[in-house]
Amino acid sequence: MNASTGDGGTCYGDSGGPNFLGAGSGETNIVAATTITGDFVCHATNVDYRLGTPSARDFLGHYVTLP
Repeated sequence: MNASTGDGGTCYGDSGGPNFLGAGSGETNIVAATTITGDFVCHATNVDYRLGTPSARDFLGHYVTLP
């Protein structure tokens, strides 16, 4: 995301979408965060909730097997 170049960010309807660990050729299939919201014009702000925090792992551990 880069507002100065017009690159897109998250937008309405993207909530809950995955944010994978890594980028480009180094991107993995590991979901590191979920999208919470974006900015007004969907260009520059991506707000995520990290899944590796103790509170997130505590919650997720009730529903999935964690590494």
